[in-house]
Amino acid sequence: MNQATTPKKPSDVCVRGRPREFDTDSVLTEASHTFWRHGYHATSIDDLCKATGVLRGSLYGVFGDKRGIMLAALDHYADGSIARLCERLNASLPPDEALRNALLHHTRIASSLTGLRSCFITNATLEMPLEDAEVRERIESIQRRIATLLAGAVIRGQASGVFNSRLDEKAVADFLLCMTQGLRVLGKVKSDERELEAIVDIAMRALV
Repeated sequence: MNQATTPKKPSDVCVRGRPREFDTDSVLTEASHTFWRHGYHATSIDDLCKATGVLRGSLYGVFGDKRGIMLAALDHYADGSIARLCERLNASLPPDEALRNALLHHTRIASSLTGLRSCFITNATLEMPLEDAEVRERIESIQRRIATLLAGAVIRGQASGVFNSRLDEKAVADFLLCMTQGLRVLGKVKSDERELEAIVDIAMRALV
């Protein structure tokens, strides 16, 4: 009787019986930068091979196709971004200062995005076909993870008395998520960091 097999993860796959000869994290970092610069549709497999230094067959053997590479690159990018956001929000600072510093990080990044197309997560949300159930679930999962961290920061601020306790933390988190993604887009045409900081300060005043 045949037993069900568990799908292999990228780290487990061998190409044509040989061990992988590349570091998955490094490849996904380069792939994410390539998709970020050019967009999903304008990026070819040849572009990815050139950026990563990995042959087409090896990329296909691990990730399946261009869509698979994109989804893996998006996960890799999001994991790093969310981990760093968590560190900023949980810094040894008063809750309002920690949140403001985390939001100001977006103004610094947004004002220095020369040559890149906004935020990789934002780009993927706008460009990838959301009628694709897997893509939609992936984007929604990333947004939920970010919103959960922001809601936690709001709750800590409410508990310490620096934020209005009557505010719904989930609604505030969605507002802040929307604001930070907007900053990344706005920063492409409004590169003065002080103007972007003013937006963050308005958002912070809305919480008291």
